Amino acid sequence: MKRLTLYQQLKPEVIAGLECVGNQPFHCSINNILDLLKSEQYYSDLTIEDVKNIILFSGVNPVTIPDFTHGNFLFKNNE
Repeated sequence: MKRLTLYQQLKPEVIAGLECVGNQPFHCSINNILDLLKSEQYYSDLTIEDVKNIILFSGVNPVTIPDFTHGNFLFKNNE
C-alpha cells in the first residue's frame, strides 16, 4: 500500500491557511511549499526552514515542543 504524501495528510485548517486569498502576493513561495508537501511522505524529510515557511504562510502554530518535533499540529494522522 502506497503511503500518503504530506499534502494528503495535512489538516484542513493548514490547507485553508496556505490557500488564503491574503497570501496571494506570496503565491510562488506557497506553491513551492505545496509542491514539496506533495512530493514528500515523511515529516522528517522536511527541513526546519520548510516547517518555518509552513507555519509562516498557514498561520497554524505549534503549541508544544512535540507538536513541532513530530508535526502534530499539521497532520491529521498524528493526532
